[in-house]
Amino acid sequence: MQGEKPLAVLIPGLDGTGLLFYRQADRLSQRYRVRPWRFGPGSCFDYPDLVEEIGAEISEEPPGSAVVVGESFGGTIAIQVALAFPDRLRRLVLVNTFPYYRGRARIVLARKLAPLLPLRGVRWIKNWVVERILVGEGILGEDLARYNECIRQVDPAAYCRRLELIRQVDLRPRLKEIAVPTLIFASGRDKLVPSIREARAMAALIPDSRLHEFPLAGHGLLLTPGFHLSDYV
Repeated sequence: MQGEKPLAVLIPGLDGTGLLFYRQADRLSQRYRVRPWRFGPGSCFDYPDLVEEIGAEISEEPPGSAVVVGESFGGTIAIQVALAFPDRLRRLVLVNTFPYYRGRARIVLARKLAPLLPLRGVRWIKNWVVERILVGEGILGEDLARYNECIRQVDPAAYCRRLELIRQVDLRPRLKEIAVPTLIFASGRDKLVPSIREARAMAALIPDSRLHEFPLAGHGLLLTPGFHLSDYV
């Protein structure tokens, strides 16, 4: 690996496709070997399985060289990767994520409705709601079309399982154990996660962390024109 660019693994949110990192990958690739992660299909996995996948990807990297980026649900995996493989990481990056999802009623409802997503009508309603949220956050035109194209590739069974994992996870007691430099990004208009609140709470507990707040951005920060992870990482 000597002489190669360092590795940057980009862990996606609930969509699990890795395709929604398209706005970030090109500029990051000027300095990193960019690996947008794509989760496998099916529902037979737990957090340790997902953490092991990422661990295998970074296991051959030079010590202290890899960057792991976790967005939304992906942040709950990225945190656990940083705890399990601190010697491999140069930096942990968390984007609009959480160590514990406080909207318990919302996640329980989403988990109950998720098995209905293969039904065309239910899927249309869900996509319409998400589109309205993204439009309200300033995501328009080509980016909205790309989002819809990516979402069509989501595996329903795996999506349901990821929702269940969110319902189970609570990483708050372990945040103080994170031993790698951490960047935290949070949006003020996030309708899915109380990102500013969660980011400030995480920054207060993670020893070597830096918080960046974007009051006018929404949950789709990585799709927001003008925002580039490469300006910070």
